Amino acid sequence: MISEIGFDADDTLWHCENMFFETQARLEEILEQYAPREEVEAKLHDTELQNVRLFGYGIKGFTLSMVETAVQISGGKITGDEVHEILMMGKSMLDAPVELIPNVRTVLASLQDRYRLILITKGDVLDQTNKIDKSGLGDFFDQIEVVQKKDVDSYRDVLTRHEVDPTQFLMIGNSIPSDVLPVLELGGWGVHVPYRHTAVFERHEDDPPHDRFRRLESLSDLPALVADIVA
Repeated sequence: MISEIGFDADDTLWHCENMFFETQARLEEILEQYAPREEVEAKLHDTELQNVRLFGYGIKGFTLSMVETAVQISGGKITGDEVHEILMMGKSMLDAPVELIPNVRTVLASLQDRYRLILITKGDVLDQTNKIDKSGLGDFFDQIEVVQKKDVDSYRDVLTRHEVDPTQFLMIGNSIPSDVLPVLELGGWGVHVPYRHTAVFERHEDDPPHDRFRRLESLSDLPALVADIVA
């Protein structure tokens, strides 16, 4: 029933959103002289949502949105030194080492010989490629795809190019909107592994009522789940 397994990258194979969370907290500290933290958070989220169609997903777009938010929240009073600090925070995120999710190598190794593994990640190509290289996980995957968005058309294109039958495809990730719902619509399996922080773009309240949806508390549980599905 399953011949290919797709993996999300950020916050599925390695930690990522915690950096955004910590950097946003520092931005709120910088701007607290101009507005309450809650106002800064709301403004940043609105700015990100407006800018994603221009900047896409990733650290570079997040950094530009932080600068725009700082200018607007401060009424143009933000100093050059403060803008410089915001830019340096973004550069630090881009240069940060990759911290793997516990047991990720063991999980991939246990599945590698029995299934075709495909890494499907969303965001800036250079940033995502650098993280894949830093992770040392690239050799586990038969294909690696960096896409600009994860919707039904994007998944259909990836699966078609790699001659994957959607009904025999399982996708696992930390986002229900990006990693689960489009694959379920195509007839595949969607597995959600929640992460402790969720980006504003990826929030989803309810589990989909679908017989091909599964939720796991840990990536370590994936091999057992797959074995159960194919049994």
